[in-house]
Formats: sequence, structure tokens, C-alpha cells
Amino acid sequence: MPPIWLVRLWYWNTLPLTKWYLKVGFFALLAPRTRRGFVKRLMETTNRTTGAEVEQLEENTSTAPPDGQPKGKPARLLLLVRHGQTTFNLEGRLPGQLPGIALTDEGRRQAQQAAVALSGLPLSAVISSPLERALDTAQIIARGWALPVQLDPRLMDTDVGAWSGQKLDDLNKTDPLWKSFVERPNQPPPGVESFTTVENRSVAVVERILQDTSLGQYVVLVAHADVVKLILAHYTGLPSERARFLVVGNASISALAFPPEGEPHLLALNWSALPEWLSPPPRPKSKLESKSTAATTTTVPTPDGSLKESEVADV
Repeated sequence: MPPIWLVRLWYWNTLPLTKWYLKVGFFALLAPRTRRGFVKRLMETTNRTTGAEVEQLEENTSTAPPDGQPKGKPARLLLLVRHGQTTFNLEGRLPGQLPGIALTDEGRRQAQQAAVALSGLPLSAVISSPLERALDTAQIIARGWALPVQLDPRLMDTDVGAWSGQKLDDLNKTDPLWKSFVERPNQPPPGVESFTTVENRSVAVVERILQDTSLGQYVVLVAHADVVKLILAHYTGLPSERARFLVVGNASISALAFPPEGEPHLLALNWSALPEWLSPPPRPKSKLESKSTAATTTTVPTPDGSLKESEVADV
């Protein structure tokens, strides 16, 4: 028979475990809380939660403002989307305000990718330039939320007058007026819009959006490279003449948050799921390949409309 002190030690050490088993352990054996079962119950509970319960939960768990002051309004989000790829982008032509320039198949795929990227947001309004390339992009985005596309002609591309439809490569080689306009976009020749004019009309659309609370908190604005650049330049304090150094690719997404008070915040610039600037550089040609094909250097448009050098083989 063990000594009495050993019996007492065993009793006091096992008493808490015995109490726990009588209260919890028996039921745990009947319904074991494995990881899979716990996750399943959690998902079922989440699925049963209604929208009103979620809002009430967010209100209860949010940090209360000091001194009993009412909560501030959330910031409004403006999502700036450039239209998808067009044949003019591929050919390096200036579209200006020419009608009838539709998206390519790749441009439609890019617009669909932008819609997928925005699918987690409760979009409340879609506003677009009336030019086909922007309108087609806006319709692809809007249909996922069953939203109508509102048109505003103030979002149209820069009016470049007689340069519309011409190739950028030719203008860069032969037209000194074009080169002067590129360097000083606020000093255009007759019949061409200045960046200041485009900025004023584009920003007027954004100001209307900010004043119209019926448009909701998440507004998508579909337009053109110059328009997106100049809106971003205006709300970030960048001079309009410097906006040409911003890069805004086809179907890219830029985002501005407008709080009820204070300055707007730039949340994203030129975002896309597959940015071309992350693509690996082209493989250098071997000596044998260089001898077998003669190549000449020319300039081709990048996704944002600017130019870069590339090699085109003479066949």
C-alpha cells in the first residue's frame, strides 16, 4: 500500500483534470472539435450571417471617436481606368477624338482582366468617355455589377486636330510642331488642345462626381491616357506639363481616395495584373541569327502611347 502522502499528492494533481473531463471532455468525445469540423462550423456560421448583422458587427467592433463625437464619413474611391488596346495603339497612330476606333481582341481581354481585378469592390457607378474604345471598356466593367454606363464628353481624349490618325514615328521624324508640342503641351499650335484645357474639363467631371453623393462610394471613370494622367497630376500637385512623364497603360487602374476632409490620397498608379514593365528583356541574338536576318531600328509605341526603339527584321 502506497504511503498516505503519495495518495494525497495524486489526488490533488488529478482533481482539476477530473473536473475538466466531467464538464467538457465528455461532450468533446461525443462531438470532437477537429480542425476540419471547426472550419466547417465557422463557415456555416458565417454563411448564416445576414448583411444587417455584419454591419451591426462592424459598428460594434469599430473604434469609437473620442468625446462622443459622431463617426466621420468614409473616403470616396475614384478608380481611373484607361481603355483597352486598339489597332491605333498597335500601329502607333494618334487617335485624338476620332470616332470608330474599337478595341482589339486583346483590348477586350484586358478590359475583362480589369473587371476581374475590381470584382471585390461594390462598384456604385461607371462614367465613361463617349469614344468607342473607352465606352466598350466601360461596358465590359459595368456589366458585372449590372450598372448603366454614364457618358460625359468632357472625358474625351486630347483633340490633336490634323495630327489625328497620323503615325507617331512619322511626326517625330518630320514635324517640328509636333516635337514642340510634346515638349511644351501647354503651348499648342492652332486647332490643338492644350494640357491645361484637357485638365480643366477632366477635373470638372471629378468635382461633379464628388458633389453628387447619389453616385455612391466606389466610382469608376473610364477614359484615355492624357485624361487619366492629368486628373492624377491635378490631385497630386504635379504641374500639367509634367504629366506626360506618367505611364498609364491600356486597361490599367489608378485609384484616388477622397476623404471628407483633407487632401486626396493616391492609392494606385498604372496597376494591371500583368504589367509589361515586369516582362523579361528580349533574348539577345546570337551571331548566327544576326547574320541570317538583317534588322533596322525604328520606334514603336509602348502601351501608354510613348515611343521606344525596337528591331524590325527586313524579310
